[in-house]
Amino acid sequence: MSSNLPKQRLTFFFSDIERSTELLAEMGEGYAQILREYHNVIRLLLSQYGGEEVDTAGDGFFVVFAEAQKAAAAALMAQRAFAAQGWARKVGFRVRMGIHTGDAITAPSGYIGLEVHRASRICSAAHGGQILLSQSAVRSLKSAPPHEAELVDLGEFLLRGFKEPERLYQLTVPGLPGKFPPPRTEKPVPTIAVLPFVNLNPHTDKHYLGDGIAEEIIIALSKVPGLQVVARSSAFALKGQKLDVREAARRLNAKAVLEGTVQEANSKLRITASLVDAVTGYNIWSGSFHRRMEDIFAVQDEIAENIAANLKIKLISKRVRGVRSRQTQNIRAYNFYLQGRQYYYQFSPKGIEKAMELFRQAIAIDHAYALAYCGLANCYAYSYMYIGRQEQYLLAAGKASRKAVALDPWLAEAYVAYGQALSLESQHEEAELAFEKALELDPKLFEARYLFARLLFIQGKLEEAAHWFEEANRTRPEDFQSLLLAGQVYADLGRADKARAARRRGVEVAESSLLLDPDDTRAFYLGANGLVALGETQKGLEWARHALSIAPEDPMVLYNVGCVFALLSLNVEAMECLEKAYEKGITQREWYENDSNLDGLRELPQFQALLERIAEGVG
Repeated sequence: MSSNLPKQRLTFFFSDIERSTELLAEMGEGYAQILREYHNVIRLLLSQYGGEEVDTAGDGFFVVFAEAQKAAAAALMAQRAFAAQGWARKVGFRVRMGIHTGDAITAPSGYIGLEVHRASRICSAAHGGQILLSQSAVRSLKSAPPHEAELVDLGEFLLRGFKEPERLYQLTVPGLPGKFPPPRTEKPVPTIAVLPFVNLNPHTDKHYLGDGIAEEIIIALSKVPGLQVVARSSAFALKGQKLDVREAARRLNAKAVLEGTVQEANSKLRITASLVDAVTGYNIWSGSFHRRMEDIFAVQDEIAENIAANLKIKLISKRVRGVRSRQTQNIRAYNFYLQGRQYYYQFSPKGIEKAMELFRQAIAIDHAYALAYCGLANCYAYSYMYIGRQEQYLLAAGKASRKAVALDPWLAEAYVAYGQALSLESQHEEAELAFEKALELDPKLFEARYLFARLLFIQGKLEEAAHWFEEANRTRPEDFQSLLLAGQVYADLGRADKARAARRRGVEVAESSLLLDPDDTRAFYLGANGLVALGETQKGLEWARHALSIAPEDPMVLYNVGCVFALLSLNVEAMECLEKAYEKGITQREWYENDSNLDGLRELPQFQALLERIAEGVG
């Protein structure tokens, strides 16, 4: 019946009095006067900020606003009004508030729908004097928060009755209490890091096996609602370092760490795994598996299931596919695939060439291996973007990704590869549909969120791009690039405060990444760009030069350091880097023509000559 009722996107405001029952017992008849004062303040602010009172029951208010800005402003004014009352301080009167933006069905009795319940639960999670907002409410604050106010990201929490975690923010302002205990929720979302499994085989050509096991477990766990998983790039940066598990957890900001070993002999496997509490250092769970090599996928699924069970998280979900359903059942093909992934992650021309060879070998053994086709598509896309803008790479990326989708229409990674190929072909509408399908199949897939954001950005859909860059970082908080690009988008939107906040967070995350890998050139050159935008020009210049000293021939380093030099008006050095970047393979004309970092070079004859060379395809 409700399907015929009109839907509206609104901002919902809930409030109630903390300890109301205790106050009533303590004050007796005097409580009625307090309740009247509370009602008067809320209703006065409703009229001032255009809120609609939907329901009032005792000390609870349910109000809707057309705009999130007005709801936030009304909440702050209400808390200021209550804090200014001497009687409120005397009796310990405090009001908690929750704000959420979402769709609701308009019914004769008011507004109904899951989002109304979500807003109510957010209010229930708050403490007296605190204002909590959902991420959708924060996104709806299209400009900066109300004057002098600040939004504090508290992290992800499970609201009562909801299976998916909700990121909560606290709205604070000078003069009001700002320190509160953690929100009153079911349980904070746990973060787990999966370290590469140590290969005990004496043969070094099998080292990819331990990495592959860890990566598949990361992928499986990343799909689980209510669990945050540290990215492969961050966890694998610790490979080979002799660290105590608690130190590894501290560096990765994880609550638990999975470590293990793998040994293969005569087509038999021995795998051990231990899930370790980051605080105590004690095992939460451990297991040992003696299986045939062809049972490796079942073991990976078992490990993921045991982790979820011991972290009290429900793994079984229609959206969560096990390792067995994603992978080939041919172990030889799987071994080639694992080796291909390892070479792909080198992100170098030689590594990409070797990865393509290995993915083709996997496909030759198992013609229906969708993930191997995804790997092949990734390699061709990388080759087109960073090695040489040759049409054969573009056509091959499209062909391989379409084959992956045809082989496994339930594989989110296939649609990501397809979306990337379509994006490179400038088929933007079709690419958007592919990324949306990937997110439908796996809502937490970082690559889908991040590449979707990039696609929206190049189309000039800045509002949506900012949202998806933020969502990408929500999935992978340790990713600095999504934050720094969000900062650039906010700057283009004219939101200086949000741009600065995103860039500051991005630089901080880049610094954390450099603690894990001091030679991470990407962290140095992207962080350098963020530092320059923040006004820290000397440090930005030092980072850019350091990236160049680590990899002076890397085309991506050359291009991005050239951008930093251009921002600092070091035009001679900028042109040297850009010309060398072009010669080394960065041949995308759109980059040089549209990158706002290069605006200061556009009138230079050398830059115009470079554009002509690129247009003519002259090496």
